[in-house]
Amino acid sequence: MGNVIKERSRIAVLTRLAAVLVLIWSVIGGVPAAAHAGSRVVADWPIIDSRCPPITPEGLVGYGCTQLSTYLQQARLDLRYNRPPKTTDKLYTNVRGNYAIAQLQDGKYIIGYSDGAKHAEIRLIEQMQGKAPRIEFDPQTGKVSYQPAKASAIKEGYSEIEPCKKTCNPALESAKVRDKFTYSYRWNAGPGEDPKVLRDQTNNRNTGAKQVAVQTLLNETKTSGPILPKTPEELAKGSAVSRAAGKQMGPVRPGGIDFSSVQLRYVTDGGGSRGDTYSFETATTPGQESKDGTDQIYNADEALNTWMAVEPSRFWVNLNPSQPDKVIDQYLGKTEVGRTLLEADLELKRAWTRFQDPKTAVGREYWNRMTGLDGACIRQWIVPKTATIREEGNRLYILDAPLEVKAEAFDFTIPGDPSFKCPANPEPSMAVYRDLLLPELNKAVNDAPEFKDLRRVYLSRVAAEWYRGRMTADGRAAGAGIDSNDVSVLEREDDWSPTDVFKQYLKEINGTTYELPNGVKVTTGGVDFTKPVKTTKLTDNAFKAQHATLPTTVDKSLTEVTKTSDEKQAYLGGSDEIPDFVGVQQATPAPSSTAGGGRGGGQGDGLPITGAPIITVAAAGIMLILIGVAARWRARRVRWVVKK
Repeated sequence: MGNVIKERSRIAVLTRLAAVLVLIWSVIGGVPAAAHAGSRVVADWPIIDSRCPPITPEGLVGYGCTQLSTYLQQARLDLRYNRPPKTTDKLYTNVRGNYAIAQLQDGKYIIGYSDGAKHAEIRLIEQMQGKAPRIEFDPQTGKVSYQPAKASAIKEGYSEIEPCKKTCNPALESAKVRDKFTYSYRWNAGPGEDPKVLRDQTNNRNTGAKQVAVQTLLNETKTSGPILPKTPEELAKGSAVSRAAGKQMGPVRPGGIDFSSVQLRYVTDGGGSRGDTYSFETATTPGQESKDGTDQIYNADEALNTWMAVEPSRFWVNLNPSQPDKVIDQYLGKTEVGRTLLEADLELKRAWTRFQDPKTAVGREYWNRMTGLDGACIRQWIVPKTATIREEGNRLYILDAPLEVKAEAFDFTIPGDPSFKCPANPEPSMAVYRDLLLPELNKAVNDAPEFKDLRRVYLSRVAAEWYRGRMTADGRAAGAGIDSNDVSVLEREDDWSPTDVFKQYLKEINGTTYELPNGVKVTTGGVDFTKPVKTTKLTDNAFKAQHATLPTTVDKSLTEVTKTSDEKQAYLGGSDEIPDFVGVQQATPAPSSTAGGGRGGGQGDGLPITGAPIITVAAAGIMLILIGVAARWRARRVRWVVKK
């Protein structure tokens, strides 16, 4: 009889185990759902979230905590992921800008947006008065659309940033709706407050509370929900880049490190099912105060996404006085990467001028050797040299990524100076230039602080090329927006223009800061990153010999700022953290969207919250039934044998 009991217990244990496994599977899914795991159905957030503070007497609310602000987040996502191809409409392209929403007396919801022409609140008033076509948001579909103009009073309004004192506040008061508006972030300084400091805390491109919240919404959650301002401690959670930024901002921030010189040196590829990992290298400055590098960390990540979203054939800038219409590619020119490249090109021209100053040793020798020569018009431009990398499965170490200055004689004209002509016999002068000035320029682009931003974005270019190759090979490229030229979430929000740099270049061409024996010569050229990145892969033995402690340093940097063994550099990084989603019972779950320009991919139907495939859970259920039937049949058979 003991054998019968043992046999039945084993079957019962297996049955219970199967039941538990199916239950767990149905709740959390087959594997944890990562932030970059692709399409997933997530239940809507509640209108009021427990983490949100109550509305203050000043009208301040937590971002995403009221019905209107939640609707606005949904509208922003629709504008981001359903943007019409090639549109220049700021309603769609300014998704990192400032928006406002209002419910009208007729029950409709309208959207306003800020740009260089008007503020969001002004656009709401114009729609309320029937002076402009409506920009309606439909809560049932989550869609934004243009509708005919029709007047209707504002019942309730919400603006992301406090309406400004000079324009928006008076306009809202004149329209008798100011008391109907709430907002999330302050803009107007009070007594004793510095307006610039306050506005920077709110709307700094990379570190402002509102901007961090919007980036979190667009790049991490991919769904509507409460997005609250992040403290340094909160930044140390979430995405790998945010965690890296949090480590050097927090209360235990280490001293003697120049975080403003960070460079991306290590990445991993999660393959679309796991989070990615990053680590940044930076210089130590013993005995000095640490410099903040938050902007640089976010810029390196933004550059990585830019290099993947924009086609490589567009990676160029060109300061040529004869070509004012060919300064920068149209898509690259909208991004911070484009700005960095173009300003580096201008800095290259300035460096060329500095090195030929006859007051310097190099300049004196240069002009002594130029005696009797005709001079030259020179085109010079910056290109990548071969990068040295170490690849271990899904891990990439970027060990060296040098740049190089190229030069050649080039014939051009200068606008507004019809008498200018390039020398007819430039080669003798070019030989002197290559011998004396070109080495100085190559040293500058690889070491001088004036070019550190260029070096930073180029390291991101090396990492992006690695991601592009891997994601193209396994079919993730299209879903991740590779080569889509969609830079809508990467666009700058300042009023900088490539034309400004070109005008400054022309001004400096025609300006003279010192007298040259042979007159002033000018340069043209650019930065050309259009060619595929050339790399040389370090062997196992060479890597161990030259970088024996680097893997340990990088791994440790994911949890704390870690100095190298010689303490000349420090590393800080992080791993993507899977965000927590709080499900609530809703009649209609909202489908999520995948983003262009990010890292990840894959689509598929799933259960709410978990993303577990329905067919998988169904199959597990059938297996449970079969195990149960088998267990019951086996138990009966064993009992029958005993009785017999």
